[in-house]
Parts: sequence; structure tokens; C-alpha cells
Amino acid sequence: MVFLTVIVILGQVAPGMKVDIVRFAGNKSFSHRVLVNIVQVKPGALAMEALLDEDARTLEAFYRNEGFFDVQVEKGLGVVAQKVVATFYIQEGVRAKVADVVFEGNRAFTAERLKRVLKFGAQAPFSLASVKAGTQSLRNLYLNTGYPFVTVEDSFERRDTLVLVRYRVAEGPRCYIRDVRVRGNRSVRTATILQSVEIKKGEMFSRRRLEEAQRRVYAMKVFSRVLFYVIPDSLASDSVVVRFDVVEGAQKGIALGVGLETPPSRALFSVEWEHNNVMNRGQWLIAEVVFSPDLSKNYRSSFDLTWRVPYLFWTRVDFQSHPFFYYERFDSARQREYGIENGLQKDIAPQLRLGLFNRLRLVADTSRGITNSLALSLIYDSRDNFFDPQRGVYFQPGLEGAGGILLGDNDFVRGVADIRVYQSLGRGFVFAVRGLGGRVIPYGRSASVPYYEEFSLGGKNNLRGYPDRALGPDTARGGRYGPVILNANVEVRSPYILRWVGVVGFIDWGQIAGQRDLKLRGFEVGAGFGLRLRTPVGPIRLDWGKRLKGAAAGDWGRIYFGVLHAF
Repeated sequence: MVFLTVIVILGQVAPGMKVDIVRFAGNKSFSHRVLVNIVQVKPGALAMEALLDEDARTLEAFYRNEGFFDVQVEKGLGVVAQKVVATFYIQEGVRAKVADVVFEGNRAFTAERLKRVLKFGAQAPFSLASVKAGTQSLRNLYLNTGYPFVTVEDSFERRDTLVLVRYRVAEGPRCYIRDVRVRGNRSVRTATILQSVEIKKGEMFSRRRLEEAQRRVYAMKVFSRVLFYVIPDSLASDSVVVRFDVVEGAQKGIALGVGLETPPSRALFSVEWEHNNVMNRGQWLIAEVVFSPDLSKNYRSSFDLTWRVPYLFWTRVDFQSHPFFYYERFDSARQREYGIENGLQKDIAPQLRLGLFNRLRLVADTSRGITNSLALSLIYDSRDNFFDPQRGVYFQPGLEGAGGILLGDNDFVRGVADIRVYQSLGRGFVFAVRGLGGRVIPYGRSASVPYYEEFSLGGKNNLRGYPDRALGPDTARGGRYGPVILNANVEVRSPYILRWVGVVGFIDWGQIAGQRDLKLRGFEVGAGFGLRLRTPVGPIRLDWGKRLKGAAAGDWGRIYFGVLHAF
């Protein structure tokens, strides 16, 4: 055994002094960033010998779990250049490797099949974390192929610098599901819940299928808790009973909203009523009224109604109907819109949804006011959280065709693609980026597309620092519009301080162009920062954005208030 001897000549550390710097010496396999997250001693902590001793032992345990069985760690504490420095001196030694992986008790799967589940193999550096992860991966393989009572135990034997990893498997019987039951529902019909569960009597047991069913029942938005239990069947050893226990939450609610948008100074008032269990069948009905006046006696008002019927005709197709009304008064002009959007959506994979919608829209007080269109959309969503994602991808391409055999006053084809990527940077920081592009092209009877079917940019959700509808070659009804859009947004989001307030820095780019005048130098740019207030229904945001290109004298930026992140 080789012992590590450390002689440190440093100034004396007086009681009550705090650590200024934490250092590591001799660490070759792991960076300072990795090790500093393991120890308790941090800059600003009290310089205590006992705490350093405990951290030295913690580092040794960490290294041994990573295969450095002969590691030794000593600590040093002293004053250098009037700074209190805590140093950990590490002698790593040789890292052990996996000699082989063996299995015992496996009958359903061969050893070669089980090895393919593991993320390591012979000659890989030994890591206890990898061994434990392999245990769970093996359990998941069995749990998702009909073995609800499987147990897997891991162990390893050290042989000098080699390690033999052993997994002992007790498979238990392969089972099918004899019955599916529900307990705890008071108003929601059992048949409605089982419809969302989608687990059929007689199918092979799969833990993954039960977890997906649990998520679908939660998505009904009428339960505060959903748990499932696997119960051995008293009638047969090769079958089980699955029971879902639910706790019903509030099924009706009303929300009142008051806000202020500036510039221009505009008040926002909204009322929303929601019922998530219409006729006790899990159908949604949402009604919302919004009124927004400004100081010039102009105003906007809207009414939206959304009715959603899941599992239309007992299939996995959801039906949604959305009638709407919008009225805007701007100086002497006014705009009235009436319409309805009906659509079908189907989950074709766990994170992939296909939709087909018909949109009928009437814009009154115009000569080409009727649009009748059919739109096809695809949504891929792997975000880990809808309200406040830390990682994942959201991608939505869509294609819409209006007119032609659908009649109406406008003939056009619209293509749009929206992609959003979220990546955790560690320590609660998140990098978020969005890109959006679209184009609308007239055909047939239409030589051009009316402004209300074109794109617009500017404001709190896409190009901060600019007023609403600020860009575009076409001017109409208090804004600018165009047939081509390109928009990009980048945000760096901080962790929530004291778990309730966060900081965001952002930069936005955007351009609205004509059919043939898209230019690289035509992009407008805005940047700024904001605050995020954490709430149970998503963050409330307050942003300050400044126009960075062509700003007028005296332009000090704009303040935006909203609910949820910009994207």
C-alpha cells in the first residue's frame, strides 16, 4: 500500500475564518467542476477541519465507486496571499476495468440478450453507478415483457485491477392482465376512465403501458392523484389484476385576469370559465372573454369557446370545436371577425400527434372576407415540463390550403414550421432557442393574400423591443403584414431564486418580407432581460426589451407583461 504524504506550509487559519478558494490537486480523471459539486466546502463556508475531513472521505468514496479502489485523499487548509485556501490532494491510483458480466437465474432471455440492455461491458471502466443503472435496465426489460414480480440483484468481485459483475435474476411468472379496475371516482364514470386507460383484459403485462395509461388519466385534468397497483390474481398464478386509484380534483373553475401593456398604454381584462368533466364523460368546455381598451378610446374584445371530446366514437381520435368572435376598434376603422375551427387529433406515438382541422373565418367590413381552409399539422413534443421545460424538443410543421374546392373568397396555401429546443446547462440554468418560418402563397382566383391572412411580427411573444405588428411590407388596420416570416429567439433562464423568482436574458431576430424580397440584412433585432415569477400554473413574466436596429431617439425600450414563457 502506498500512502500519500502532504506537507503544506501555509499561514494559520484563525477560528471563524471563511474559505475563499477550493482547489483539487492530482485529479486526472475528473474535473474541478465535477469534484466541487461533491464536497460540502464551498467559498464562503466556515473553514472547519472536521468538515474538510468529511469531504476527503466523501471524495474517496466517490472515486472507489468509479473503480479507483486504491485512491487516497488528504486535505490542506491555510492562508495564501490573504486568501483562505482549502486544497484536496488526490492520489487516484489505477482504475479497475470490468472483466466480464455474468447472469444467474435468467431463463426467458439469453445472457447475450441481457448484455445488450447494459450500457457497459467487458473491458469498460468500472462504475458502480453503471452497475446500478444496469440493474434497473434489466428490471425494465422484464417488467415491460410480462414479468411483474421480477427481482434483480447486483454484486461484484474485485480481482486486482479487474472486476467481475454479477446479476442474479428471479423472473417470477409471466403474466397477462385478467381485469382492470378503478377505485375512488365519484362523479367521473368508470367507463370514461377505462377508455383513457386503454388497457384491455387479456393483454400481456407491461409496466410501460401502465405508466402511459397513468399519464393519460392525469391528462383528463379532473384528478389530483392517479396511482396504479398490480395485484396477484387469486384465480391463476399467470395473471394479475390492475387497479387504478384516483382522487378527483376540482372540475370547474373561473379565472379573472387584469393586466397592463405598454407602450402603448393598454389595459387587459379577461374572464375564463372551465369545466373539465362535461356530462361526467371527461369532455372539456372552456369559455373566455377578453376586453382591452387603451387611452385613445380604442379597444379590442374577443370571445372564445372550446369544446373537446376525447375518444370520439370510442377511438383514440379527439374532436375539438372552437367558435370565436373578435372585434377591434382603431381610430375610425373597425374589424369584426367570426369563425369556427373544427378538428380531429390522434396520438400516433407517445410524443407524436397528428391533427386535421377545418377553419371557417369571416372578416366583416372587407370585400374578401370569407376564408374556408383545411390544415394538416404534426406535433412532436418531448419537453419534460409544459409550463417550465428544462430539456426537450417541440416541433410543429403545418400545411394549410384555403379556397379551391372549399370555396370562400380566398385561395392560398400556407406552410409554417415552429421548432423549440431546451437544454439544461446545469445548476438550474436553461438554454432555450426557437426558430419559426412560414410562407403563404396565393393561387387560383387570388392574386394576393389579404392582410389578415398574412404574418405579423412585434411584441411580447416574438420580437421584444418592437410594438405589435411592427414589421412587413403591407400596411393595414393599424399594423404591418407580409406573406413571409422568419423569427428566432434565444433565452438563457436562471434557476428560481428562493424557488419563486428567476431571471431571463434574451435576444430576438425577425423579418416579415414580401414574396421575393427576403434579405439577410432585413432582420430586425431586439434584446433585453426579464423576471419570472413562479406560480402553480406556470411563470408570470415581466420583460424589458430594447430595439437594437434603427431605434428612434429617446427609445428607452418597452415593458411587457404576460403569463408563461415567450416560448
